[in-house]
Amino acid sequence: MHDAAFPTPMAKPEIVVLIPESTRKARGGSPDAPEVDSIWAALPSTIRPKLEGLREEVLQKSPKGSVRPGGLLPAYRRFQGNMYMSIPEEAWAQRAPNVEIVIASGLRGLVASRDTVPAYGLSMAEPTPPFGKMNRWWHDRGLPEILASYVDSIHPRLVVDLLSLEYRQSVVGYAAGLKGIDVRTIDFPGMGRASQPLRGERIARILRSGTA
Repeated sequence: MHDAAFPTPMAKPEIVVLIPESTRKARGGSPDAPEVDSIWAALPSTIRPKLEGLREEVLQKSPKGSVRPGGLLPAYRRFQGNMYMSIPEEAWAQRAPNVEIVIASGLRGLVASRDTVPAYGLSMAEPTPPFGKMNRWWHDRGLPEILASYVDSIHPRLVVDLLSLEYRQSVVGYAAGLKGIDVRTIDFPGMGRASQPLRGERIARILRSGTA
């Protein structure tokens, strides 16, 4: 049974930005924080059990110590890689109300930026026994269809794909059946990990301006 709490309803997102998690994550969090899971809440009731089941499978089968005790933090505060360090706190705190950031996560599949997550040691971009490469594991078990259902349910006018290559592989194909939603993919050819600060700066601009 899913018992997540939900934040005060926000304005309907007009722009959804897809971004990767980071390998570097903050420790700690509030042991009393309620679970916030707006991705699950937005999914059709027919799709929710699928995401729940996959999340539970990852939780149960992950190597010991992969999920660390100590409470929950909002996802945008949990992740601390170079991309996230390039997004000022005020951009998150004073974000435009029409923007939602959705993060591809090795532990949760998908999390919205305000959704709460524990500290964990998993990454879509790395092989993890017994799953193999987690981006492929999530993809092959239906994460593209889950993302498509989420996007179709909230129906923004625009999806901005700022995923890195390995993270994009976890959801590739999600846009195929979307109707009436513009999907814009942004790449940084040849830059590799050096693109992370630029991704962060682009995210900050969208958060502040409410435009892409």
